[in-house]
Amino acid sequence: MSNTTTHNNVEPGHNDEPGKSRSRDPLSNITNAKKSDVNKKTDKKDPAAATTTDKDTKNLKNKKRKSETKNDKELSTISHEDIDLNDFDDPQSVAEYVNEIYEYLMIKEKDRVEPDYINKIQSDITEKMRAILVDWLVEVHRMFKLLPETLFLGVAIIDRYLSLKHISRDMLQLVGITSMLIASKYEEIYAPECNDFVYISDGAYTKHQILQMEQTILNTLNFNITHPSALHFLRRYSKASGSDYTLHTVCKYLIELVLIDVKFLKYSPSLLASASVYLGRAMTSKSPLWTSTLHYYSTYGESVVRDCALEMNELLRKSHSSSLKAIRKKYSLPKCGQVAELPLVDL
Repeated sequence: MSNTTTHNNVEPGHNDEPGKSRSRDPLSNITNAKKSDVNKKTDKKDPAAATTTDKDTKNLKNKKRKSETKNDKELSTISHEDIDLNDFDDPQSVAEYVNEIYEYLMIKEKDRVEPDYINKIQSDITEKMRAILVDWLVEVHRMFKLLPETLFLGVAIIDRYLSLKHISRDMLQLVGITSMLIASKYEEIYAPECNDFVYISDGAYTKHQILQMEQTILNTLNFNITHPSALHFLRRYSKASGSDYTLHTVCKYLIELVLIDVKFLKYSPSLLASASVYLGRAMTSKSPLWTSTLHYYSTYGESVVRDCALEMNELLRKSHSSSLKAIRKKYSLPKCGQVAELPLVDL
C-alpha cells in the first residue's frame, strides 16, 4: 500500500494478519449481479392529510407524551443494579449524566433509514450488491486498522445516502469507499488518505472522483454525520450485563454480522445491541439470558429482545455457509478470541 500513517491504538481484533498482502481485487462482482427493473414509485400527496388540524396534531403529541411518561414510570419500578455507582470518581465515565446521554441517543436513533429503501429508491442495485460491498469494506477496515466506530458509521452513511439518491451500479463501490473516508475523518486520529482508497480500489476511481463524491454525500446529508450505532449501545449494555471479554467480543461479532443484511435496518441500534447481548449470553452459557438490570438500562422487555435475537441467530446460522466470509474470518482469529467458532445454540 502507499505510504500511509495508520492508527496504532486499536482494539484487539483490528490488526492485519502477518505476512498477508494488503492488495485486494476490486469489487468486480458487484456489477456482475443482475436485477430486473422495478417501477419507480412517485410520492403522491394525500389531500386529506392536508386537512389535519392543529388540534389533531396537539392530541397526537399529548398521547405520545402520556405514553412516554407511562413507560418512564414502569421503568422506575424495575429492580436493578446501579452500574454507575462506583464510577463517580472517574471523569471519563461521566456517571453524573451518562443516563441522559443514552436517553438522547435513543431519541436520535429513531431517525433511521427505511429497511426497504433499495427496492423503493434504487433500480440498478440490489440487496446482494450492498451485502458484497459491506463484506469487502469489513476487510478494508481491518487492513487499515481502523476503529470499530468507523466501520459502523461508514455503513450508516452508505445506507443514508442510498436512501436519498438513486445511483448506478458502477458507482456503488465509489459510494462505499467515500463513505469510509468520511467516517475515518470523523472518528480516527490518523485517518487514511484519499490516495489509499484509490489504491485499495485498484485504481477503479481517481482521487478527483472520490473527492467529488465526498462533496455530494456530505451535501446530500446536510453534513449531518453523527448517528448512534449498535456499538454505542452495546458498551452500555455489556456493562449492565457484567460481560467479560469473550461475551463482549461475541456481541461485537453479532452486531457486525447484521451490517451485511439490509433487513436488520428495521430494528433500532439499541434493540440490535440488546439482542446481541441476549444471544451472546446464550452462546457463552450465561444465565439468565435477560436480567432486570438489562431491562432497566435498555428499556426493552425480554419478549421484544428475544424476537430480534431469534432472527439474529438465524442469520448467524446462514453465515456459516455464506460466500461472504470477511466478518466470520475476522472473528475466527486468535486476537478476536475465535468467537466465530463457538457452537450454534437454539433459543
